[in-house]
Amino acid sequence: MRWLFRRPGERSPDLCAKNAKRSKSASRACIRQLLVASAVVASGCATAPDLAAQYGQTARENYELAEAEFKDRDWEEATTFADFVRVRFPFSRYAVEAELLVARADFELKNYTTAADAFKMFAKLHPTHKHVRNGWVSYMTAVCAVMAAPDDVIFLPPHYQRDQSQLKVALDEIAYFFDHHPDSELAVHAAALRDDVQRRLLEHELYVAQFYLDRDRPYAAVGRLEAAHARFPGAGFDADILFMLGITYLRMDEVELARNTFSKLQVKHPQHHHGKQARIYLNHIYKTYGPADPSRPRPDYKPPRPKPPPRPKTAQGKSANAQPPQR
Repeated sequence: MRWLFRRPGERSPDLCAKNAKRSKSASRACIRQLLVASAVVASGCATAPDLAAQYGQTARENYELAEAEFKDRDWEEATTFADFVRVRFPFSRYAVEAELLVARADFELKNYTTAADAFKMFAKLHPTHKHVRNGWVSYMTAVCAVMAAPDDVIFLPPHYQRDQSQLKVALDEIAYFFDHHPDSELAVHAAALRDDVQRRLLEHELYVAQFYLDRDRPYAAVGRLEAAHARFPGAGFDADILFMLGITYLRMDEVELARNTFSKLQVKHPQHHHGKQARIYLNHIYKTYGPADPSRPRPDYKPPRPKPPPRPKTAQGKSANAQPPQR
């Protein structure tokens, strides 16, 4: 899946060449910087120097060094050269490419939140750039949000038990991608990314619903399950949601809702193990409550009315609202 994170048309790095380049001395970058700087100083001593040509040439040379370090997988050194181009040559066309290279280097360094901010800022400042117009920058913003979300790590709780805010941000970014770049070549990959995000969010909703059920709070569980079933249809957990809804409705004495839910589960998922269990529950409901009755009274969900607090007593020790004794 790594190739999805590269720019369109960019080739995969040659691993053999990468290993060979890694064995070079770490002072190579410093030597290159000294060479570029000496070239600038030498050209400044010439008679009537072409400053525009020197400006563009110096920006290009430093950007090429940044690209070389990036291909060499030296992300920090690539960021150093790109920042030099971006700060010292802000009006050069290479400064724009340097901004994008910094965002890509942050992504490779696993600074996903910083990379997402950099991609979003790049899209805002350079809306006519080719990688903004083809949707690649917007797609990478969503990828950064997904990569910043919790993942399964040993000795830590599962990902669905932890904060899901980054996945919600990713879902918003994917929606933005489809709103602005529906015909992009990356639409297929964005759709796969959206399905994965929805599945992970749905796992979290099921976990929260089960959490409420274990603590005898079926009303809160029903709210979670109904919202998840309406928001994430076809994410692969429809049978699980319907089964949990049917069980929860029974615990709430919502007999007809439970009957309808188990009937829908049996019809839509007959081969699923929950679909087979739905038959058992339907038989139990029929034997216990009889045939379907749409007019069956529903349970009263009104909270109990609290008792009013006692009235303050008067100086004689009697209640303020006490009635005088009848003679």
